[in-house]
Amino acid sequence: MWQSVKQAAEHGMTGSFAAVAPAFIQESLRHMIPWLIASAAVILCDFAFGVRRSLIMKEEVRFSKAVRRTMGKTVTYFAFVCMVCMVEVAAGSQFAIDRWACLAVCFIEFCSVISNILAPKGYRFNVCKLFTLVAGKFLREEQEDLEEIIEKEQPDIQDNNHSKQHRQ
Repeated sequence: MWQSVKQAAEHGMTGSFAAVAPAFIQESLRHMIPWLIASAAVILCDFAFGVRRSLIMKEEVRFSKAVRRTMGKTVTYFAFVCMVCMVEVAAGSQFAIDRWACLAVCFIEFCSVISNILAPKGYRFNVCKLFTLVAGKFLREEQEDLEEIIEKEQPDIQDNNHSKQHRQ
């Protein structure tokens, strides 16, 4: 008798899971697809501006390395988007976890694109200074210098001379 009760419980759980799972997956996909498209767009922009940076700076552009790095980002970000969208659906779609997490991914790639645009011109984008400035505006209302966010890089003449002497 216990065997038949156990089988009935197992079949009931399997049946109820089979009824609920497609709805959960469908709702998760509804949340995921726009963010996957946005993630793909920012990854492709970063790829394009990274290649552009390398060409302008006369660096060697190896197709395999560029694609490998881009594919690594794609897998990581897509897995992250899938996870946060499923968590959002499981949480009842009330916290906007997917929106903020995916916007964070877009912000990370945006910073990379900005760095790729500024690097050939000899500038370095300092994200930490940007956060300090923004936090200062909201918390202290003190003015910080905008020049600290985007810094002009100075070539290190001493290091170049030192490395030339070692080569001779």
